[in-house]
Amino acid sequence: MFNYLKSLIRTNSGDSSKSFFLVSVTLVGIFILIIIGGVMIYDVAQDGEISTDLTGLATIIGAVTTLFTSAGLCKVYSEKNENKRINEE
Repeated sequence: MFNYLKSLIRTNSGDSSKSFFLVSVTLVGIFILIIIGGVMIYDVAQDGEISTDLTGLATIIGAVTTLFTSAGLCKVYSEKNENKRINEE
């Protein structure tokens, strides 16, 4: 694992740091959303109604969505520029 992380830092190693970032952000985001879902299920199962602050949960979900978007846009932008550089050569 340590060697893989070192290869992400090296230039032209064949490992894409942007892909790693995209996958890691996706996994962390899914984990956070699963926790939010578990909290909601626990809250409903405990007393039959939702007493959790839904505004706070919406803010967290919005932040996770922003993380997904930022990681995806970085990857798309870099791939777009990479294809232009290959075509110019």
